[in-house]
Amino acid sequence: MTFSNSGWRWWLADGRAALPARTIDHYFRTGDSSDITLLREKAVKSRRFYRIAPTTSPESPQYFAKQMALLPRKRLGALLGRSNPLVGYSHGTAELLYNLTLNEQTAHGVRTFTFGEYFRRGLPVQQVLLQEYLVDWQPFDAAWRLHENDAIRRGMLLLQLFDLLVSLRDAGITHLDLHPGNVMVSPGPQVPLRAIDCGQMSLLANPSLSAALHLGVFLHEFNGKRNSPSSQLEGSALKLLHGLVGAEADFAIAERLLPLLVRHSTKKPFSRRRLLRRAPEHLKLDAIEKQLHELPQRRRLSTLATRAPGVDSIQERQLTASIDEMMTKTR
Repeated sequence: MTFSNSGWRWWLADGRAALPARTIDHYFRTGDSSDITLLREKAVKSRRFYRIAPTTSPESPQYFAKQMALLPRKRLGALLGRSNPLVGYSHGTAELLYNLTLNEQTAHGVRTFTFGEYFRRGLPVQQVLLQEYLVDWQPFDAAWRLHENDAIRRGMLLLQLFDLLVSLRDAGITHLDLHPGNVMVSPGPQVPLRAIDCGQMSLLANPSLSAALHLGVFLHEFNGKRNSPSSQLEGSALKLLHGLVGAEADFAIAERLLPLLVRHSTKKPFSRRRLLRRAPEHLKLDAIEKQLHELPQRRRLSTLATRAPGVDSIQERQLTASIDEMMTKTR
């Protein structure tokens, strides 16, 4: 649909999606921000994030909008719905597919209402996703800190995380950036966790490698990006992995891979997607470990590395104890 001469075209999930689409279309055309709040902006990636609260319908829910400008090489891929090294992986068309897949196949997705595109010379140059706004939800790490003195609530959080990972395994979905900031916790303790920022996903990964990647990325980030975690934490991570995919044929390889992912950052220039594309029996773990060990020299040092070791070790012991207790209860 088109609502004005703004140049934007909109695809709506249903009739209720027209209101937020009209609202942001009006903003793009006129600059009137009375119903729009800019939440944050990533200038390097040319992305903006908004909250939409239509004042013409106070009873309407709020909406979240993610606007992205497309680099020239990604425009053809966005038009055709293709993701590969030539046309890029991270464009709105791919993220729309992954959002819909996650929401349809699991209880851990965020509903998408509207998809918008702005074309130039027949190709999309900007795209927008409009989703439900998770009012009062918190990232997993923030919720964990909030319940520092509540072992029962922390245990529930870990159980919910385990349920999320089981759902991803069963659906054959790999979230390539499943860090604690991309896992959202509801103010209602019984509500399933939600995974967000789904622009980088894979629907073809080996389940054992996928589970190892999910756990490795999450625990490395959750443990303050420390490159020397305790053997106890690595052992607890392996218990989680066994609970997820212990019966899979390639579990032994994933079991050797997981400690490397817990110890080391796997952000660019390392490619998580390329890791998952390899057949498990063709993984050269010694070469991967050497590559991961050398990568920090090519990155800026993390500010988290300057934190007091004593504080880090206490938090790590608490995390390890919580995982072990949760796994004992699930047996």
